[in-house]
Amino acid sequence: MTGRAWRGHDGMERFLARFSEVWDSMEFLEQEHWGDEDTVVVRNRVRFRARATGREVDTLIMQLITVRNGRMLERRPFYWDPGAVAARGPREADH
Repeated sequence: MTGRAWRGHDGMERFLARFSEVWDSMEFLEQEHWGDEDTVVVRNRVRFRARATGREVDTLIMQLITVRNGRMLERRPFYWDPGAVAARGPREADH
């Protein structure tokens, strides 16, 4: 799921479909946000559970969101510990 660009409505649908293949759940534990009408920064503490293994990871995700005319134009997530997220997800052999 990393290193891909998911563009437009179709891209978002493909992302969500792929996300649900990999992760059984995503629980938001904390959330803070800052910004203005054009840019929003969101800090989330989340817990993921891998569908294939049942393993969980509790991590931080920072998101930079660009807004134009009241609509989300772009969302860039930054995982605090991408290694932990990757380690709890499916192995390459699982796909």
